[in-house]
Amino acid sequence: MVQKEVFTDKNKSFPFNVEKDTSGLLRVKTRITMRKDSDYFVRPILLPSRHPVVDALIHEEHLDKCHAGVQYLVSHLREKVWILKGRKAIQHVIRNCVKCRRFRRKAPDPIMAPLPENRVRDAHPFEIIGIDYAGPMYLKDGSKVCVALYTCAVYRAVHLELVTNLTTEAFLMSLRRFVARNGRPSVIYTDNGTNFVGANRLLAGLEWGRIEKETSVQKIKWILNPPSAPWYGGWFERLVRTMKELLVRVLGSSILNYEELVTVLCDVQGVINGRPLTYVFENDDLLPLTPSMFLQGVREVGVPDIDMLDNKGFQKRYRLRQRLMNDLRHRFRKEYIG
Repeated sequence: MVQKEVFTDKNKSFPFNVEKDTSGLLRVKTRITMRKDSDYFVRPILLPSRHPVVDALIHEEHLDKCHAGVQYLVSHLREKVWILKGRKAIQHVIRNCVKCRRFRRKAPDPIMAPLPENRVRDAHPFEIIGIDYAGPMYLKDGSKVCVALYTCAVYRAVHLELVTNLTTEAFLMSLRRFVARNGRPSVIYTDNGTNFVGANRLLAGLEWGRIEKETSVQKIKWILNPPSAPWYGGWFERLVRTMKELLVRVLGSSILNYEELVTVLCDVQGVINGRPLTYVFENDDLLPLTPSMFLQGVREVGVPDIDMLDNKGFQKRYRLRQRLMNDLRHRFRKEYIG
């Protein structure tokens, strides 16, 4: 019926040999007619590319073969029928399959919101930080420890501290060590861990009016992520992943003692702070920007120690150092933030 509707007397020119069988069906005469096999395989029935019956046949085969692709359906349908422009006909049916379109649909690219001011404003290293815990890890004596990761929101530098438990007291001692080494932060971002919430409550309970009046210490602004919203801390969660990948590659299945693990964490911290923040060009003479540049400053090479005694020379080098630091911050603003 399909062949009589489509293949009229005026439209019977085919690019291959076609013959009629005893039932009057048009079959393709292939080059394997001498093979002892099924008549449908040796001489498949000829079908047009566009017809509701052909589309229904392809769709049924598509569902029967668990929504298989074009190449799979072509090979299986060729064992029974020969569809003109069969690949395009199968593609047309698969494109109209609702389930295949749903799973093949690409995720929309969301419009990214602008970064908050604390991520892009000019600040000192570790002036605005995010804190998160990673672990636990086991030591040789069987005890458990965790890693407290402090990261700079602007320059993406990290500081790693090893803590023995998850209590508020252990976290406050870790924060005290961080402040002694890197300076006092003005803003802290954390999740809603009990140790972070407890430390925030303890610090908020102090008489800050009296403290700010009698000393130069300013109150730390503590910002907690919304509950059940871990993506708010993605900028420090990503560095937790980087730290874990380095630890897995370095340690493997090894178990260390406390001193060995502290040493490994220092090495990992140095590697993370030495990573390039911008694209590294092959023919670029400038060194890539790294977080350690902003932590350690620009090293002065080739200056004799005796010049430190000369007041004028010291002032010149100080001005040079300031100029280099300004150039470095300008590069950070242009190449990383921009």
